[in-house]
Amino acid sequence: MKKPTSIKTRITIWYTTLMFVLIVVVLSLVGGLSYQLSIDSVEKDVILQVTQVRESLSKRQPGVFEIIESKEEFKNVSIYEMDGKYIVGQYNYDVVSIPFEEGVPRKENIDGKEYIVYDARTPGPPGRHGGFWIRGVESVNSTMLLGRSAIIIMLILIPLILLLTALGGYYITKKAFNPVNNIVKTANDISAQKDISKRIEIAPDSKEDELHHLSVTLNKMLDKIENLIKQEKQFTSDASHELRTPISVILAQGEYLLDIAKDEKEKELAQTIVDKSKQVSKLVSRLLLLARIDQNRQKFNKEKVDLGVIIDVAVDSMKELAAQKEILLLSNVPEGTIVDADESLLLSAITNLISNGIKYGNESGHVSVSASKSGDKTEIIVADNGVGISEEHIDKIWTRFYRVDDVRNDEYGSSGLGLSMVKSIIELHGGEISVKSQLGKGTQFRVILNG
Repeated sequence: MKKPTSIKTRITIWYTTLMFVLIVVVLSLVGGLSYQLSIDSVEKDVILQVTQVRESLSKRQPGVFEIIESKEEFKNVSIYEMDGKYIVGQYNYDVVSIPFEEGVPRKENIDGKEYIVYDARTPGPPGRHGGFWIRGVESVNSTMLLGRSAIIIMLILIPLILLLTALGGYYITKKAFNPVNNIVKTANDISAQKDISKRIEIAPDSKEDELHHLSVTLNKMLDKIENLIKQEKQFTSDASHELRTPISVILAQGEYLLDIAKDEKEKELAQTIVDKSKQVSKLVSRLLLLARIDQNRQKFNKEKVDLGVIIDVAVDSMKELAAQKEILLLSNVPEGTIVDADESLLLSAITNLISNGIKYGNESGHVSVSASKSGDKTEIIVADNGVGISEEHIDKIWTRFYRVDDVRNDEYGSSGLGLSMVKSIIELHGGEISVKSQLGKGTQFRVILNG
């Protein structure tokens, strides 16, 4: 899959492209304007020289021809007889054949060379009859060459300008987007570490721009979320504690009623009270365990324990439940498989996974528990050939109180807390748990523990 272009890169590309277009437009305008100004300047210079010579001839100053020939400022002027015969001044072979046209500065192109030509007519000096043509001629090629040189220099500088623009722009954009990076980093940290207490870092000297206000607002929102979660956890913990005593009393009274029941109807009612009391007591115990883990108050006695013994105990405790559905329980653990774990918590997690396999297993099916060690990792697999879990539910089974099948869960007294509790216990051990399942073929839970 093609990696998406970042906003910083897109902004940099956008304004670099814009800068390139602006440079091209400005160069075009400046080049065209400078060329026209150069032509206008040449025209004015030629007209001025012709006008000065014309004034000298009209005043019939003696020695005017010698003056024209000797002075540098008249280097672009030449004088012709009325019939076009050259007399004095600049003799330009390229333009000598161009017809005379009085008072009109014009651009002539001869053999690829451009000239500004201006003609004027005037009477001759004393002693001469008739008049003269005065022609001013100046090439514009040198002016165009200068302009082209400037454009070439600019074209050479454009890549450098664009490179500096792109680098400088990217740096500024990257710096401007630092608050966004902090927001993303904080969100990833919260997601990975499940630590809602983390906040977006805001530099003390940061400018109070839109991103600054966004960071402050998100931090305030995280404060509220954290407080709500703390209140919810505290409520769960307090409610569970408060419910333990009444439930114990109800269970004790139910068992007493069961003992003194006089007939089957009374026994049935008393048994219902006992069963439901045990179910609620189990729910409260799980809620208390989850609350203690959430609040980091759960006692955790990590020690080296024999995994084979734990799995055997778990399997034995589930044999009666498995027998009700004629489900075969299998275990395969190499002798002497030692892990660093809290024995009681790990037993509770494995028992719950086996119980889950039995509840959702098929009649006369099987549930297997196996373990293996590789280096400093221990793998535990609990698999069944039961109904399986559909794709739409697979990611939600770890959510507290989430139940895939309400009818089957009510039948087995499931609260939707079992797998959530298992996940919390495994993560408390620094391990991880995953699931693979296929409808109609079964489910496999895979636990990885360190040590």
